[in-house]
Amino acid sequence: MLALLPLAAISFQKATWFGPVEAAFNVSFAGNPYDPAQNDVHIRFTGPKGDPIDRIAFFDGKGTWKAILVTPVAGKYIASLYRNGKKAFETSQTTLLDAQTPLKMGFVQVDPANKSRFRRDTGEAYYPLGFDLAWQGENVIPIRQQLTKMGANGSNWTRIWACNWDGKNPWWPTDKAILKDPLMLGQLWMPALDTWQDMFQTCEAAGVSFQMTMFHHGAFSSTTDANWPDHPWNAKNGGFLKDAGDFFTDPEAKRRTKMWLRYAVARYAASPNLMAWELFNEVQWVDAVHQNRWADINAWHKEMAEYIRSIDPYHHLVTTSSETAQAGLFAAMDYWQPHTYPQNVLAAISGFEGPLDKPSFFGEFGPSNLDRPDLRQALRDGIYGGMLANQAGAGMFWYWDVVENKNLYNEFANAATFMSASGLADHPTAKPWKLQVRTAGSADISFGPGGGFEKAGRTNLVLPDDLNAKALAGVPQYLQGSGHRDMFPSPLALNFKASAAGSIKLALGTVAKAGAHVHISVNGKEALAKDYPAAAADHKGDHLSASYPAGNVKIEIFNDGADWATIENISLSNAGPQASGIGMGELDWGVLRLTQASGVAGPVTASVTGLSLVDGDYDVTTIDLISGKSQTDRHAISHFQLEHWPVPSADQILVFKRA
Repeated sequence: MLALLPLAAISFQKATWFGPVEAAFNVSFAGNPYDPAQNDVHIRFTGPKGDPIDRIAFFDGKGTWKAILVTPVAGKYIASLYRNGKKAFETSQTTLLDAQTPLKMGFVQVDPANKSRFRRDTGEAYYPLGFDLAWQGENVIPIRQQLTKMGANGSNWTRIWACNWDGKNPWWPTDKAILKDPLMLGQLWMPALDTWQDMFQTCEAAGVSFQMTMFHHGAFSSTTDANWPDHPWNAKNGGFLKDAGDFFTDPEAKRRTKMWLRYAVARYAASPNLMAWELFNEVQWVDAVHQNRWADINAWHKEMAEYIRSIDPYHHLVTTSSETAQAGLFAAMDYWQPHTYPQNVLAAISGFEGPLDKPSFFGEFGPSNLDRPDLRQALRDGIYGGMLANQAGAGMFWYWDVVENKNLYNEFANAATFMSASGLADHPTAKPWKLQVRTAGSADISFGPGGGFEKAGRTNLVLPDDLNAKALAGVPQYLQGSGHRDMFPSPLALNFKASAAGSIKLALGTVAKAGAHVHISVNGKEALAKDYPAAAADHKGDHLSASYPAGNVKIEIFNDGADWATIENISLSNAGPQASGIGMGELDWGVLRLTQASGVAGPVTASVTGLSLVDGDYDVTTIDLISGKSQTDRHAISHFQLEHWPVPSADQILVFKRA
């Protein structure tokens, strides 16, 4: 292999890039054009200073070998073609390639000064905001159009999969006849590769960067979103793998994986709109996990990450997505990428404690129920939950068809307005605030658990103080019965002071078919018990309620049935303030989101303590997250608090900058 440009020559520190320019050679070589064992083709660019820069070449499927150059040295270049270490042609059809135009932006890297954030190698901070766009859906506009709308509404990030059902998997043609063509044996499918080229061009025009997801779980799973039965690599379909779990160890599977990665680097890596190579989507669902082969999965990730880094001259980030319990999986990754679909989106996302030495943000989120009336609120909870926990990016909404069909683009436009007004990307050291919000009147408390199917970290809540991400993230959505008593060992206790007599409303989502028996007690006395007997299928959810008096109240929720019931929501009347808040800041800068309680009609006034801002005058920009309108006024802040602050909107965010 010819030497790549030394790393020092494309230093992260304030790099400047010129290009791109493309060299092309119309020439045919014997053997598989996608297999470097047969055709290790490079193009060497010789520039104005005489120093050579080598780039891997790719075959365009039409008889031409090409390579794309983005260079730190502006000027005119001459290109020469090399095959298997030997010069094949002296110059391309274009004798001089003029690399004089600066790139509009640099390549995304981990910020060396703040390892939990991203920065482009040209110096500017990069803070991801957007939503997923994995494949072309049937009931949504074309991906190209949606990418354009994303960029027009302030999104700068998305995530696109190499899946077969919309023609983006180069190992899985949509035309099955191609798989039987002996001339295609072991070759990449060019229509998929050309589709990816179109994706890159559209992202560049829209100003959207993206994670390129190279493999997804369904392709190698026979249980979860199972595509393995139809996979062309499956031995039952004439392929070479007898077991999907062998994907991570089989030499031929690895060889083909590297062919795909190499081609992707050669053709697409020159684009700074490629944020990262994502090796796998949700690898926790593949058959190899069911076979307890995490060691093989981790080793595969390490090997493929090292391979990409050895051939990518622009040093794009490498990541994967999975449950975060397998820390070894992320050891070779540049950043963490968890996914979550909880009832309480805000608690799950902002309560997540990622690594301190790497960036992390949620590459997918969604509420457990898309039919909920507060869907926009849940979307904002995911976006701002990540931002105000100072994660490396906003939470990324999974349902791109919902964004389009319910016209939710303005939520991202408002978030982009907030990012610009706050300068959020330039405050990586801000810390979350521990806030207390007081209002003149009381309101209902409504919340859901922030955890999923996991062991309870919290079973005792003091409200409203524990209506925060860290506390609620420890409460699982699954109220376990005797079958998993170790996961929920004691009743869920809710302690609060009711301003007047009221009631608890407990919304259960699903009850396991093995059955459950749910109890609600008030101040030590059982107020309600509901039995769900064993059935052939899971039970649909239910709504339970019980009354309580004014004053100090302790409610306990317990399940002593055979299996679990999911908690969708808990509502307590007359039990909390009319608004809640989350925020973070530094000594002279901060951001605060104030949200009215559900059911509150009209504006309220709130007093907030715990801002951690030094005394002084501040320019406070208020952004209404409903209308998108904003205004800036000057206010004095003292004693780390706001007194009698108007909250005229159901959801607003404040930006504090010391004058």
